[in-house]
Amino acid sequence: MSNNLRMPLAIISALLPLALLGCQTNSLNHSAQTSSVITDKNWSAATLKPRLFQTITGYDWQLTQVGNDKGNLIRLDLQPPLTMDVRPDLLTFDDGCYRYLVSFNMWLPLPYPYTDASLQDTAKSPITAADCTTIYQATTQDWRGNTLIPSDTAHILNTTFGPYAGTHFTFAPTLPQSVRATKTLEKQLALKTDKGKTLIFTGTPKPERPVAGILLTNELLEGYRWQLLQVTDQTGAVMSEFTQTEKPITLSYGLNNYSGDENDKQNGFQSGVYGQSFGISVGCNGVGGPYALSFNQSLLTGSFPSTMMSCGDSLDDIESRLGRMMTYSTSRLILTHADNKAKATIEQSEQNYLLTQTLDSGETLVWKNIKKNKPFNTKKRTPS
Repeated sequence: MSNNLRMPLAIISALLPLALLGCQTNSLNHSAQTSSVITDKNWSAATLKPRLFQTITGYDWQLTQVGNDKGNLIRLDLQPPLTMDVRPDLLTFDDGCYRYLVSFNMWLPLPYPYTDASLQDTAKSPITAADCTTIYQATTQDWRGNTLIPSDTAHILNTTFGPYAGTHFTFAPTLPQSVRATKTLEKQLALKTDKGKTLIFTGTPKPERPVAGILLTNELLEGYRWQLLQVTDQTGAVMSEFTQTEKPITLSYGLNNYSGDENDKQNGFQSGVYGQSFGISVGCNGVGGPYALSFNQSLLTGSFPSTMMSCGDSLDDIESRLGRMMTYSTSRLILTHADNKAKATIEQSEQNYLLTQTLDSGETLVWKNIKKNKPFNTKKRTPS
């Protein structure tokens, strides 16, 4: 059985006990190895890779250097510039005229493998359509018959991702090459493939906004199971079918561990902690995927294989609907005390929380915490 097939099945087997039984996750075992929030001071290649990855999602990245065939970095001044947006399972490259999507498998161990070698222009910007016409005068086709845009940015992306099936890549922080006039150090990130390609991006933090409630950390999310209390649709109407199941719907977050065999090592897979994932149980089957707790307490989720047992039409429908809500979604999270009052004099393990999740599709899910292990300390944030 191939690695690409075997590993998702292995992750499913690990995901379901996490969601169905609420067993202890590996996240607590690694709490001393990484800070909850990665800042300018601890932006480091030594940072636990899943935490580094989610920090990357909080920046707008612009391509500023590219490696040539001799391994030397060449500075770029592309017009229009090429930007990169990072989220679980998906890289989005945009040059203002076209948008390119590169999907990769976050449920497999590092380095991240992407198996879809085709690079597609998926959206032409309506704002700059006239300008783009002058930039892109003609098209060509690659050996697969895919349309290629003959521009600098398209050439860079196609030579980095397009020709290779089964290629792997990693992200790594790099030392800044310059200091802006504000004396603020630039964030720089290297995207390296195992085919010898290197792209260097310079990052600008995405805008922050006031966030209500209690400061959320990965350790807090991963230290509990979360039981679904209520679901409302885009109009605010209660969707009672989600809370009238025979067993309550529960959600768990965790860190994934992997210790591979010799074949995996030959393919470049690294043992250790390699990803953050969430798992939802409807009492029979489970769905889930990779997650990142990004800036402004945004929850980014990717895709993930689900289990295939038949649980009856009602549960199967609920599972499918939850899967559609959560796959490749962005949510706004707000954590509050269940009684709207901090219990400073009570042990943290006895705190009761409500986690309100508002999805970009308009639904709102409310979860309550269920004790799984000793939770982490939290700090009260004063709403602005």
